[in-house]
Amino acid sequence: MEIREARIEDVEQMIFILEQISKIHYENRPNIFKEKSKIEVEKVAIDTINDKDKKFIIVTDDTLKIYGLLICKIKDVKEHINLKDTKTLWIEEIGVDEKYRKRGIGKQLWKEAEKIAKELNCKRIELNCWNFNKDAINFYKSIGMNTQRKIMEKEIGG
Repeated sequence: MEIREARIEDVEQMIFILEQISKIHYENRPNIFKEKSKIEVEKVAIDTINDKDKKFIIVTDDTLKIYGLLICKIKDVKEHINLKDTKTLWIEEIGVDEKYRKRGIGKQLWKEAEKIAKELNCKRIELNCWNFNKDAINFYKSIGMNTQRKIMEKEIGG
């Protein structure tokens, strides 16, 4: 398996994994997440590949099958009223095709994220994970991540 930056010609396969990620979120929290069309997901993929401030990494093989993806960017906090100056690698998306999970592909992507973070002198790696996504939570715990904070909510209608 090869880990490399995504290219425009990878978009069609990446859409499949991005749709899986989107579907998990929409099915569990339709009050928050939109149901995205294939065209919307494709636009996000293309825009992300073309965004120079983001890295879009994929795991592929010699047949060009894409098994997983990672989208990340740098968050640079400076002169914040409460927070110390810091540079963080922010993971926007990390996902593995549901047919290929539990085969170490997520761990390969995570190692790549750590490598990128070290190369860019980041202090830590951060991401959001929704409480309903137990498989993701278990994966993140298995690679040594800890809960940093919680966002609480109360529905009030409207």
